[in-house]
Amino acid sequence: MTTDELRKKFLFFFASKGHPVISSDSLVPKDDPTVLFTGAGMNQFKDYFLGKRKDMKRAASCQKCLRTGDLDNVGKTPSHHSFFEMLGNFSFGDYFKDEAIIWAWGFLTKELGMKENDLWVSVYKDDDEAYKFWRDKIKVPEEKIVRFGAKENFWPANAPEDGPNGPCGPCSEIYYDYGRCFVGKTCPDPDHCAPGCPCGRFVEVWNLVFTQFNRVGPNKLEPLPSKNIDTGMGLERLASVMQGVATNFETDIFVPIILNIERLVKEIGTGEYALDKKDRLSYRNAIADHIRAAVFCIADGVLPSNNRQGYVLKMLIRRSLVNGGFLGIKGPFLYKLVDPVIRVMRNGYPELIGRGENISLIIKTEEEKYFSITEEVRGAFDTVMFGLKDKNIDVIPCESVFYFHDTKGLPIELIKEYAETNGLRLDLDGYEKLMEEQREKSRGATKLTGEIFAETLTAAVLDADVKSEFVGYENLESDAAVKAVLKDNKSISGVTGPAEFALVLDVTPFYGETGGQVGDTGVIEGKGFKIEVVDTKLVEKIPVHICKLKEGELKVEDKVKAKVDTERRMAIARHHTATHLLQAALRRVLGPHINQSGSLVAPDRLRFDFTHFKGLTGEELEAVESLVNDYIRLNTYLKVNTMDLEEAKKSGATALFGEKYDQKVRVVSVEDLSRELCGGTHLRATGEIGIFKITGESSVAAGIRRIEAIAGEVAYKKIKESEGDLKTIAETLKIKPEDMPAEIEKLTDQVKELEKKLKNYEAGNLREKAKELVSKKELLDNKTVLVAGRIDGCAPDTLVSLTDSIKAASKDNTISILAGAFEEKAFIVVGMSQDLVKAGLDSRAIVKYISKVISGGGGGRPDLAQAGGKDISRLDEALKAGIDAVKELKK
Repeated sequence: MTTDELRKKFLFFFASKGHPVISSDSLVPKDDPTVLFTGAGMNQFKDYFLGKRKDMKRAASCQKCLRTGDLDNVGKTPSHHSFFEMLGNFSFGDYFKDEAIIWAWGFLTKELGMKENDLWVSVYKDDDEAYKFWRDKIKVPEEKIVRFGAKENFWPANAPEDGPNGPCGPCSEIYYDYGRCFVGKTCPDPDHCAPGCPCGRFVEVWNLVFTQFNRVGPNKLEPLPSKNIDTGMGLERLASVMQGVATNFETDIFVPIILNIERLVKEIGTGEYALDKKDRLSYRNAIADHIRAAVFCIADGVLPSNNRQGYVLKMLIRRSLVNGGFLGIKGPFLYKLVDPVIRVMRNGYPELIGRGENISLIIKTEEEKYFSITEEVRGAFDTVMFGLKDKNIDVIPCESVFYFHDTKGLPIELIKEYAETNGLRLDLDGYEKLMEEQREKSRGATKLTGEIFAETLTAAVLDADVKSEFVGYENLESDAAVKAVLKDNKSISGVTGPAEFALVLDVTPFYGETGGQVGDTGVIEGKGFKIEVVDTKLVEKIPVHICKLKEGELKVEDKVKAKVDTERRMAIARHHTATHLLQAALRRVLGPHINQSGSLVAPDRLRFDFTHFKGLTGEELEAVESLVNDYIRLNTYLKVNTMDLEEAKKSGATALFGEKYDQKVRVVSVEDLSRELCGGTHLRATGEIGIFKITGESSVAAGIRRIEAIAGEVAYKKIKESEGDLKTIAETLKIKPEDMPAEIEKLTDQVKELEKKLKNYEAGNLREKAKELVSKKELLDNKTVLVAGRIDGCAPDTLVSLTDSIKAASKDNTISILAGAFEEKAFIVVGMSQDLVKAGLDSRAIVKYISKVISGGGGGRPDLAQAGGKDISRLDEALKAGIDAVKELKK
């Protein structure tokens, strides 16, 4: 049974049991500061578990998950992963243990056809209720029911004593028994092997969590008013059992990826690696795992960076490149695995289709960056190692290890390899302490907490249990009543000025920030007070007004008048409608591959991020801008319709990738020009935009471009400002504005001519300087010419040019060593004539030897190499060291 079939069967089974099937949440959870990534199926249902949302009593899902806690085990064990899919069924105060157990057992034995004799179960040691149900109702033999402690069978692990506060409860797990024939030498007791044995004979298939307590302190468990069910079953692990293979990496969803890795090892690998078969397989499997994680991270909007999710993605890519190096691959290769990943995952996640080229480019760019940085950083790392070896120190300090890993981005595996190659060890204990300190700082900076259910603005809104009707599409003013006042993420009865707070109205014309459009501002007036609305957020589909009250008193149920800043709203609408026209123009000029990947719609500007593989030319930008203004002049009326999601997609409406939509969606159309799923505010007709002007085009990341633009009055003012600047320049040059292009061309030609004369003058000076240095040459072994000297104030490229001139002047048997200080840095350039290179001498070896003196590093070619460093005070010492090294070589 294929993995795709298992996913479908699970969701269909629980749909037949009255569970709404909820699509997977993004890997990057919204409005949840407790986690960087979605790590379990239950994450998107937290507010249901807390009883703060009550519109659904049960659910089922297949959730994309990413965990990084066990990265070192990925590839080495049969079932550890970073990215994986979690099948789950959930009850929010509806059914409890009996149904959860009956349905889990029924799905495995009846729907999938597993033999009951192959299944074992575990329960929490004090959960007699679950134990008896398994034994008496399901008829599992007592000898196949094992009791475990809180570490194994309580969620969160060890929760009664050491776990975090919040909802918790005992677990019951279902294990698959591979059979006695699976038991190997690792089993400590083959005759009494049971779940929990490290030999791997028993694999946990499904975990049923009975959330029935609220932990309020160590060993203080209070019964929850409504009991919940949270189950999780790893799809990859289930597939390995159903397909009769020993590891997840042998299933149909991994094999195509692994075959492509092996193909690349043969095609582009060097064939040079000293690994046994077990290590080769572990590195290969880890690559297969990490590339899946990278593809899905990028698909959900994560880009490689040095912060939060982006840092995790970058580290996954770099770990894979290190593993590729162990397999003999010394250059970019991961980007070639994107298509195999999409091919095996597209049935479960059709939104990946069409994203392959863009994702590949992002990964390839990060790979190229890694290899360029690695070469540069290697020189600095070599300097540290040589310095230690000179002092007879054989352990690299933890501070240095941490610096090169955390700051410079070298994977720890690569640092280990470099050190071992040079006979050095790492202070790993100290390094781990520094890493933990860094993690603690990161948790503090991102407000991550140990509490399972942190209080958020969402939770505060849900806790207030209010509803709000948005009337802002038709009206910019409305009478309303205050339904909730929120401060410090808590619902309160009222506030007295001066105060900053949030509030919810029963009816509001204020648009809450979403879909890239900023929130409305304005005022809310009542008897004895006037509130300034500085922003509006959309929280769980409820507009939440961010407010300031200077004086007066506001209470829940007060009657008010809500007024949106009309002029600002119209400016926002101009930029939003212009954004739709911009996407239509981009698709027409560049092609249908254009997809929105982000946007900002504000009163004074718009920003539109989209998938494209290179920067736009001036002609392309002009064509896009002209086309948008053509659309504006057509003065086409916009049409807004509400329809089913599938109907909207079939009609050709474009959607933001990764965004979750309701079954009923709002479609904004501009005749045949544009049709998008959009909940934002717009104009009645395109002509109301007035003018559209592109102000910038840039790269956001590999494969992602950004256009910034202005519209309406903002654009008009910008054009008038530019006209004023042109007039001022023309007056300065004493010409007419229309004559400026010809005048600029004339001035440019004059500058080029002066630059040519200056270059010729500098070249003449270099030849004279070269002759002067050659005249002071030193003859080694009666034939080799050594030219050396210090020249401060010259840029590195000037030292290179001078080196070339010296070699040209002296011709064969020439070695040049030049040193100089420039812009507070020390530089060294070493050159050799080709006959000496052919004889086996190498400029790089000399540079590598002397660069450590100036606390730097470098590289180059055998005939020309250069180095840079920080320590100018030792430049003369470095030059002398180079001269001595050359003399030693020529003895």
